Amino acid sequence: MLLVLYSSLLSYMLFFTICVAPASNKKLDETNRSKFLRNIFPKNFIFGLTIASLAFILSFVYHSHWSIVISFFISLGFIINLLIIMPKLNYISDSNNLTRENKQKQFRYWHFSSVFIYLIQIIFAIVGIYLNI
Repeated sequence: MLLVLYSSLLSYMLFFTICVAPASNKKLDETNRSKFLRNIFPKNFIFGLTIASLAFILSFVYHSHWSIVISFFISLGFIINLLIIMPKLNYISDSNNLTRENKQKQFRYWHFSSVFIYLIQIIFAIVGIYLNI
């Protein structure tokens, strides 16, 4: 079952990265893209958190110590993205108190942080698959 959960995590995260995000950037104007991404990213992170949390719980059931660690950090990444980084990115985008240059700099920093965490989660999911084969 852990193999299925890690495979599901990896599959949906890659689909989101390869298909959803690039398509929205290419096909939507800035206003609609912003509305779409603000709607879909919380769902993305909640879905991932749900699957990673299930893996975390099952890791205890199966006494899989490495899986406990892996699923904990994957879950933590979704929590950080959902509760810290995403609201920060929305605040920066909506802020009228920042200069354009400062807004771009801060947005790039927080967006890179989110992408970096997501990449680490993908790597952890691959390790989770490998350990449960």
